[in-house]
Amino acid sequence: MRKFTYIDTESAWDEHLHACAVRIDPSDRSYRVGCKRIFAAAAMDVTVGSEGAITCEHIASWSAHDHDDEQAVITKLFHHLYARDDRNVVGFGSLANDVQILQMAAIEYSLVLPSHFLARRKPGATPTAPGSHFDLGLGLKGPGKSWPHLTEVLARIGIPIFLYEDKKFVPYPADAQGWNDIIAHVELDCALLAIAHLAWLRTQRQEGLDCWTAALAILDWTRRHGRMTATMEARLVSAIAELSHMLTAELALAA
Repeated sequence: MRKFTYIDTESAWDEHLHACAVRIDPSDRSYRVGCKRIFAAAAMDVTVGSEGAITCEHIASWSAHDHDDEQAVITKLFHHLYARDDRNVVGFGSLANDVQILQMAAIEYSLVLPSHFLARRKPGATPTAPGSHFDLGLGLKGPGKSWPHLTEVLARIGIPIFLYEDKKFVPYPADAQGWNDIIAHVELDCALLAIAHLAWLRTQRQEGLDCWTAALAILDWTRRHGRMTATMEARLVSAIAELSHMLTAELALAA
């Protein structure tokens, strides 16, 4: 049995931190990752049995709207991960973005990092081991220069594009509905990451996994247990129907 926790965060540029960076180096006015603050986060727990059986166990999310500020959001995420040090935490592009911001925030707020992000690992521990952090984006990139995007992986799998076509554009919420949209977005991102990671696991000789069956199970569970808006739930219903049709057609051809 292999246990995974999929994480995603949403962040925005902090003008004060950016102004500090520009004051130190006026020649560089670019917005750096270190000048971001996290305003929403989510985590999804999934277990994969030795024969490929998938169990979706829990999904949680936190926002600055519900929990006051960045410190509260990150503290909630950390406490979620503290209780899951027997799991492999998985992100996408997370070392270059999410984990970097989380570490900077931990320094600012005097927080202790979850074991998955500690610089000192247990002897022999690998990024895919329980209690470690695995960046799927980095795993796919390897020694190359070009970083893949999660949407490219999802398109390869055959996940309907309307489910994630606006994934790259996440504005800072301006009202209550905007915050509801953010929660639905960040939770769906965890589900999409889980789908991509399970497809990657199959390439790594994980027995019994089927990409479309796994995607159906994860999306339907997320629709029923996640904090989805009406718009996002409608997208999920359509995506599930399309995937079901694809899977039925594939099984008919194989018969």
